[in-house]
Amino acid sequence: MSRRAVLLSSALVVVTVVLGGSLVAHARTGDALAVEAYAEPGGAASSRVSAAAPHVATIGIDGVTISEGGRGLNALPEGIAALARTASTRGAATELLVSNYSSAIGDFSPRIGTALLGSAANRERVAGKVAHLAARTGMDGVQIDLESLRARDRPGLVAFARVLRAEVREQLGSTASVSIAVMASTDAAGFHDTGYDLRALTQHVDRVVLMTYDQHGPWSGSGTVGALPWATKVVRAAERQGVRSSTIDLGIAGYGYVWGGDAADAQLTPTAAARVAGDHARWSARDGEWSARLDDGRVLHWSDARSYRARTALARQLGLHGVAMWSLNTMALPR
Repeated sequence: MSRRAVLLSSALVVVTVVLGGSLVAHARTGDALAVEAYAEPGGAASSRVSAAAPHVATIGIDGVTISEGGRGLNALPEGIAALARTASTRGAATELLVSNYSSAIGDFSPRIGTALLGSAANRERVAGKVAHLAARTGMDGVQIDLESLRARDRPGLVAFARVLRAEVREQLGSTASVSIAVMASTDAAGFHDTGYDLRALTQHVDRVVLMTYDQHGPWSGSGTVGALPWATKVVRAAERQGVRSSTIDLGIAGYGYVWGGDAADAQLTPTAAARVAGDHARWSARDGEWSARLDDGRVLHWSDARSYRARTALARQLGLHGVAMWSLNTMALPR
């Protein structure tokens, strides 16, 4: 999600977990914290989803992308259905994600987003298809993952959320949920410019996932992937736009970046980052992340299980619904 799509596939799996007690789908009970983790088919995803499913409330599967022209859906990636079956048989509910990711550009497409959201006919057609696909594949809800949008897309995104929720509840049942993933911004203008009218969207979604990662990346100078002070500012900015803390999930990175090396290896797993950094690794309690500056000039920043624990603590401190970790492919869900 967000600019990480340059490096990662759009096929995602969402795992909602509850720490310290009973399972919760979309609400917190006492001190319980809902945890969402993402994965893409392939690699360790199947085994990690299988291991996590007995302990989760919901596993949501992305895989659904809007076609060129914004009028329909592309075919599901191979392996999505198998992950859904694994989650279901292991006792977890499932949620389908829909995005404007384009394999042609290797990123989320503003053009596809506008084509979908700028047409009432397209919005209704795609919402119906998504809800139908969710019902056909046995899902329990849908998450909207439309990113890299433009300011002019705000009314259309609200309208899409409204019609999608109606379609989902008609085809999946009145308790089916609709959530939305939102690119991080630290002020109202930032949300506005990336296509989000948060105050209006809260009327049509049950949960808002703030993607508080990719603060820096290969597209920028070196820096934290998602520092704790920055993440707090994102949360506060969303709350000022009318999003209730009890509906917010705080994004967590389970990966890192390296600057100054081979661009093909710009993203690293936490394990690989620690191995490359060696004795140069430094933990920042302020940022809740690791960093290293190597003798050859390379700079690394990464988030790991320790970072995960720092962010679950922050989410509790801020009174949030939960956290959302990207991804199970790069880091197993910390217990």
